[in-house]
Amino acid sequence: MKRVLVFRHVAHEGLGTIEPFLKRSNIAIEYCDLFQGPPVPQNSNNYDFVISMGGPMNVDEIESYPFLKAERTFLSNAIRSGKPVVGICLGAQMIARALEAKVYPGRQKEIGWFPIQLSEAGKKDPIFGNVKHSDPIVFQWHGDTFDLPKGTTLLASSPLFPHQAFKFGKRVYAFQFHIEVTRDMICDWIEKGEKEIKSLGRSVSKEKILLNADEHESSLQELAGKVYEILFTRIVALKAGV
Repeated sequence: MKRVLVFRHVAHEGLGTIEPFLKRSNIAIEYCDLFQGPPVPQNSNNYDFVISMGGPMNVDEIESYPFLKAERTFLSNAIRSGKPVVGICLGAQMIARALEAKVYPGRQKEIGWFPIQLSEAGKKDPIFGNVKHSDPIVFQWHGDTFDLPKGTTLLASSPLFPHQAFKFGKRVYAFQFHIEVTRDMICDWIEKGEKEIKSLGRSVSKEKILLNADEHESSLQELAGKVYEILFTRIVALKAGV
């Protein structure tokens, strides 16, 4: 059975729709819940691939969150050794930082449902190959952004955050947006992040986010399913040397 190591930085940012896909695919999930204080594994040899999830912290807040340094070292070593790695939101920023790119606050926070624009490389990449539109609408909740690491390929952008998705080689993918969310997760985040939403003024509200969820949740999950099918199948195949 294939095994995946999942880094969770806060309790409420889990795998979402990724979890049932992995279970259906007979892939064993091992969580490393960093917010509870477990040590980061010494190496990635015991895992077929690695997923780093989201969180509200900045990747360089090492004094407040010492586990970030250990995770960065783990990801850097895993990538260097050719291990398949996937990052979402903070996880994408952690991959960028592990690849020695700068991570810093964006012009403003991006919370809610927004389109992303696939690059020419993104349109040709297998994971987005079945996307019906070149500007799918996805769920965003982030304030930080990053420089595109050297040697990576940009897959998707948005006006506020030009680096929405990238890949490094064939085994490392980073998504700034939340492809994994369910409606229950969004409702939970809205309650926990009410002050953060209000700080953006009239441009966003929890009512608008939920109304848009009614319209876009099913298409996001359809997109996510297609991405998972190609992405994780490819990762397992690459691990097997195919």
